Amino acid sequence: MSRKGQGSLEYLFMVAAALIIIFAVVSYISGSGSQATQQGDIALLQSQAELAKSKLSARDLWNDEYCFYILSESYSKDKVGSKYGIGIKDKGSNGKCDKSDEVIYYLDYSGSEYREEVKALYGDGKYNLKTLKELYEQCLAGDENACKVIITLDESLWIPQ
Repeated sequence: MSRKGQGSLEYLFMVAAALIIIFAVVSYISGSGSQATQQGDIALLQSQAELAKSKLSARDLWNDEYCFYILSESYSKDKVGSKYGIGIKDKGSNGKCDKSDEVIYYLDYSGSEYREEVKALYGDGKYNLKTLKELYEQCLAGDENACKVIITLDESLWIPQ
């Protein structure tokens, strides 16, 4: 009798082991699928950013050395008439992006698809006072927010100063 019970127990362990292996494989495949989807999403943003850069270059609005910064809501309302404002500056004499550099353009990005995501980046040193080239390189390195900023630049109303 004990042999029969022992066989049942071994069978139960084999079924449990098989279920664990199946669960592990399904989890791995599901993880790979979501990772592939995420990589597809960033690839789409990168291609949109590349197109945006090309369109801005064609309009003579892209310069690798221009500095980008997001305006505060109150300052933006004063300069562009909406709470969604971006400043584009020329690098100063020190060759670095600085708050005191001359503003070349103000941008109203109230009509941009990613306006809320870009507005949320206000105060984030990872994006403010970066050159357009640096933002583009961040985008190519897989930074979704940098890609969204570049796309937003193309969708914005550029106001020369």
